[in-house]
Amino acid sequence: PATAKNLEGIRMASGSLGQGLSVALGTAAAKKLNNDSSLVHVLMGDGEQQEGQVWEAAMYAAHNKADNVIATIDYNKAQIDGSTDEVLSLLDLEAKWTAFGWEVINIEKGNDMKSVVEGMTKAIAATGKGKPVCVLLHSAMGAGIDFMMGTHKWHGVAPNDEQLASALSQCKETLGDY
Repeated sequence: PATAKNLEGIRMASGSLGQGLSVALGTAAAKKLNNDSSLVHVLMGDGEQQEGQVWEAAMYAAHNKADNVIATIDYNKAQIDGSTDEVLSLLDLEAKWTAFGWEVINIEKGNDMKSVVEGMTKAIAATGKGKPVCVLLHSAMGAGIDFMMGTHKWHGVAPNDEQLASALSQCKETLGDY
């Protein structure tokens, strides 16, 4: 299968249109048909949860017991046009995913790699039990980068060379060996 350039295992980048979950579910169904026990991961933004296709796919996944799927939502409450509360409130995202028949795992410290690894380990352990798994990764956009924190203006904008060097230096301080 084709992979994204230099990103082994990444099969598709679908953007914010809500298509990624549907593609992941098709892949997960094919894996089950082929007796492939590997998991399918999909990463979505919280603003993407405003798309109807996400909820159609969520219903499909629960109905078909797609228990080889982990959908992780970057729950930073910010999107390209502002906060999710200002653009279109998501209300109780955990309650929604639970009501749609998914096992929900919260990672409260989504910018702390130790917490992320622990939470994803729990998510993996929750697979194979008849329900798809949703991870709510509570994060902060631009965390650890002084000029990016607390603003959505960097959503989809690349830093210049000087800003990149500063950001990478700050990431190294924050993340260490991760």
